[in-house]
Amino acid sequence: MRGEGKFYLTDETGRRIFGPGPAELLEQVERTGSLRAAAQEMGLSYSKAQKILHAAERGLAMPLVSAEAGGLEGGGSTITPQAQALLAWFRQARQAVQEAAQAQLDRLPQDGQ
Repeated sequence: MRGEGKFYLTDETGRRIFGPGPAELLEQVERTGSLRAAAQEMGLSYSKAQKILHAAERGLAMPLVSAEAGGLEGGGSTITPQAQALLAWFRQARQAVQEAAQAQLDRLPQDGQ
């Protein structure tokens, strides 16, 4: 058996503004260099991926993706330094939540003990 916790950032009303979905989208943008390719990898439409990122940017009040228009070289997207720092922090925080959930599960009495 495994303990699992979910970790999200919310605004003051409890509305989710960042979590595993937006984090994965940013990771895919970082890996592919393209929001369109990242969306495709995740099975999302480009417009849905844009909405996810814009909502996270509004909620966090920081830019997460920088886009370059196409042209001869083609366009692309990169994550901002703020997004890189957010992802590093989010990965650590999510790991801490998972470890805390597992520690609580490990404290559960088993077989009448």
